[in-house]
Amino acid sequence: MPNDFRDSPIQWTATYPGSYETLSNCIAAQYAGELRVAPQIYPTVQRSSILLSSGSGADAEFQVKQLDAASSQVTWRRATGLFGSWLNDRTARQRADKCGGVAG
Repeated sequence: MPNDFRDSPIQWTATYPGSYETLSNCIAAQYAGELRVAPQIYPTVQRSSILLSSGSGADAEFQVKQLDAASSQVTWRRATGLFGSWLNDRTARQRADKCGGVAG
């Protein structure tokens, strides 16, 4: 059984051009129909959390925060011992890169 993702280390962090809202909406849309997606936008602090679940409870999370007027930071964390095809580190990075306009 996987551990709680909140106890797991951050797997990667990346900075992308654009707003946290645009990145958050794009990342959430990348997983729609594959997993349960729960985006939570916090406009007063310019941050968001995108929780992903393959069953009950959250298995992984993207956190997105606005760094400055032109860029945002995305971090990815998942439960250890979780190896679902849509919840792996490489797929998460590829999807964030796509939203951030990084050619892959």
